[in-house]
Amino acid sequence: MDQGQGAQVADMVGEHAAGVCASERGEVSSPSPPAKQRSLRVLYVLNDGLKSVMASSPESGALQCLQRACDSESALLTTVTFGRLDFGETAVLDSFYDADIAVVDMSDVFRQPSLFYHLGVRESFDMANNVILYHDTDPDTAQSLKDMVAQKNTASSGNYYFIPYIVTPNHEYMCCESDAQRRASEYMQPSWDNLLGPLCVPLTDRFTSLLKDIHVTSCASFKDTLLNDIRKAREKYQGEELAKELARIKLRMDNTEVLTQDIVMNLLFSYRDIQDYDAMVKLVETLETLPTCDLATQPMIQFHYAFALNRRNSPGDREQALRVMLQVLQTSEHPAPDMFCLCGRIYKDIFLDSDCKDTVNRDNAIQWYRKGFELQPTLYSGINLAVLLIVAGQQFESSIELRKIGVRLNSLLGRKGSLEKMNNYWDVGQFFTVSMLASDIPKATQAAEKLFKLKPPLWYLRSVVQNLQLIQRFKKQVLILEPTKIYQPSYVSINNEAEEKHVSIWHVSPVESKGIHEWNFTATSIKGISISKFDERCCFLYVHDNSDDFQIYFSTEEQCGR
Repeated sequence: MDQGQGAQVADMVGEHAAGVCASERGEVSSPSPPAKQRSLRVLYVLNDGLKSVMASSPESGALQCLQRACDSESALLTTVTFGRLDFGETAVLDSFYDADIAVVDMSDVFRQPSLFYHLGVRESFDMANNVILYHDTDPDTAQSLKDMVAQKNTASSGNYYFIPYIVTPNHEYMCCESDAQRRASEYMQPSWDNLLGPLCVPLTDRFTSLLKDIHVTSCASFKDTLLNDIRKAREKYQGEELAKELARIKLRMDNTEVLTQDIVMNLLFSYRDIQDYDAMVKLVETLETLPTCDLATQPMIQFHYAFALNRRNSPGDREQALRVMLQVLQTSEHPAPDMFCLCGRIYKDIFLDSDCKDTVNRDNAIQWYRKGFELQPTLYSGINLAVLLIVAGQQFESSIELRKIGVRLNSLLGRKGSLEKMNNYWDVGQFFTVSMLASDIPKATQAAEKLFKLKPPLWYLRSVVQNLQLIQRFKKQVLILEPTKIYQPSYVSINNEAEEKHVSIWHVSPVESKGIHEWNFTATSIKGISISKFDERCCFLYVHDNSDDFQIYFSTEEQCGR
């Protein structure tokens, strides 16, 4: 998606409704039997890379320490992958935002913007306990994270815990939170483990101490009942039946105290899942009319409002979506990558609405997708950026930027494992599109077959096909009749946007390794072009300083005439 959408579809409550426990409000009440205490819900965000789940990886060891601490304190630990959180899967977002404690590992600097963004959303839901782990390999990064956590604890209502950890030569996991501890750990030798004992705390002990300090009292409230009813509706119903059930649930919200941000977001997630964009728009616009409710101004709700406007696409919707997102970006201190990508998506859709003639908005889309990709390289932002650059006339053979994007996309795709092991339609669809970008038809065919078997939703298929059509439209596939009378599948690209206009021709799959399989001609080097008198789909390209001319066959007369 942007995200696209998903995480590309999510971001950033009021008071609890009547019936919330006095202990949650911090009020003093008359003596009563103690409320039954439920188990703490701890959620850990697992990195997607294959290395992260290996038994010997630092992250795997840290997760085992957390599991031991949870076992000792009878806390319930669940894990979700970063990819599913960032994509914006409804069930994953709901679990993350509803957990009593969220634990994220920020050792991968590229994921920090999105993780801080989602932690901020938790904070806006009054889920204040957020734990930031860091495998302490770089003192500057550790200090930067420590400063950010201190700033957040000062400026917000959240409880942020920064836990840097090291792995000793004897494979012990230690928490070194002070500067002195970290400096000592930098000079660590195998025999120094005993010396580090007084300076550093075992990571499991640090987790156990944290869990002991956080208490949760379970009590029934009208808000909790509404949230559970929305979740159950999502599990039980689909399509129109879910829309009717959500409408019934909304009728029970007869006062603004019930309209907390987590309830509103759960409704938006549910409407998004059934593509009821009109209901999303009307929900937010209703909130805007309530005099004592400021939920509609929250960045996450504004993000989903803009997303829904763009997808609904009634007259003026896309222009309104842009105004909303540009305002959010202007006022956001640390905008999430998805915000940039949603701007890119809106501009891309405006470009598509013009039958691909509005090059100004095409370039605006490139600019915003590029910002999102630079902030946090993802398959979603990278694929959209690469497709639009090809539409603008660039090609992998001559564009340094496209080649860099291609390397990054293949690296991100490699982290997900082989195609055979992929079971998520989103991953397989991205594998298909990257293969088409690379003109790897055999791999694209395998991915298309697997995608068919996974039965992806219609909206996602439309998105995949849309990118495929753009690639095919602007990276024209042709047949070139070789001097040997062999028809060679090839691509023709015409770049009118460059300072010096040029035409590029290259073979899809060279028949043999020897010989030339790629040509680039400037406009001044072309002698002429003529249409064949015997086949209106065929034209001849005559070039200066080239021993052979090109006899090119297009799929239709119209394409040849262009």
